[in-house]
Amino acid sequence: MLKLKAYAKINLALEVMDVKDGYHEVNNIMIPISLYDELEFEKYDSIYIENDIFKGNNIIEKAAKLFFSYTKINGGVKVKLNKNIPSEAGLAGGSSDGANTLKGLNILYDSKLSDEELIELSSKLGSDVGFFIKSTPAICKGRGEKVFSLDSNLDSIKLLLIKPNTGLSTKLVYENYKYLGESKEVCISNIEKALKTNDFKLLKDNIFNDLAKTSLSLNKDMKYIYDTLKEKGIDVYVSGSGPTMYLLNPTEDEVSICKELFKNEILIECNTL
Repeated sequence: MLKLKAYAKINLALEVMDVKDGYHEVNNIMIPISLYDELEFEKYDSIYIENDIFKGNNIIEKAAKLFFSYTKINGGVKVKLNKNIPSEAGLAGGSSDGANTLKGLNILYDSKLSDEELIELSSKLGSDVGFFIKSTPAICKGRGEKVFSLDSNLDSIKLLLIKPNTGLSTKLVYENYKYLGESKEVCISNIEKALKTNDFKLLKDNIFNDLAKTSLSLNKDMKYIYDTLKEKGIDVYVSGSGPTMYLLNPTEDEVSICKELFKNEILIECNTL
């Protein structure tokens, strides 16, 4: 049996531009975090997902079918999913599960596909799936499928993730988003420099998310949490299309405040990798 950890991510930058070929162009800097789903693989006579909470629309099954079609291998797999990453959270748990299914099958069947081949294959599953083939800090361009690893000497950062119990559709967020034509090239450059030089202040000063305003307008629970933290002078950032938000290196007092104020929401303490 093969076990893999499918790590979640947060966004340090998310620039969303005009639509091209049906998709928004993005410049998206992501970093993996220590929160993960666990996938267990073993050869099987068909494709079977144990603990399948997305029956009929499971990216693990789609990834397995794609792998066997691409490699022409006449095989199957039983995948046991131990789910820890919240769904519809902006943490890309599904994308990570899909990418790690491709990685797992590549190992299980000794297919010797390169990372580049796996990233190319991943693009058929979703825009940000390719990031999770390597799960290292990267900037993703195009519609998110063009992955370029970034040099990073950043120390591990303590995170507090806060997700309201309500979800938020990525499709809905993008449908309501309007590009204002403002280039974020300077912020992106500064974030890349911050990662390379381990400059935490420079990083915090330049984190941005073009979808944050739209996401906050679509989810009242998310907006309440975000506004409450801002009113208390606590820096909070939105990951992906939301609704999960995160605090960087929060103090013990800040963690206590969040646990008291948002005791009915999902709070997860973890770290950047």
